[in-house]
Amino acid sequence: MGKSYAPEFRHRVIQRVRTGRPVRTVSAELGVSEATVFRWVAQDHVDRGESAGLSSIDKVELARARGRIRELETELAVVKKASEFFTTMEKIRPKGSSR
Repeated sequence: MGKSYAPEFRHRVIQRVRTGRPVRTVSAELGVSEATVFRWVAQDHVDRGESAGLSSIDKVELARARGRIRELETELAVVKKASEFFTTMEKIRPKGSSR
């Protein structure tokens, strides 16, 4: 996984590019890859409504929703296994059992 940068740092990088400084110069000065700076600038355009795409807030909400879906799918799988187990147990009980 890549390196994580503070939101304030990202904002300063984007501001420098917005003032007309070349991405290559900004990335070299701050030790951030050009691809990362381009990605941040592109996301900034989306967040400002200048380009189509998912905003940063929408991406966070989507990630949370996907995580919750994974949790629920796991819980459902456990419930299904338990249901199968108890169904099997019902078939195994001898006739006339009081249980």
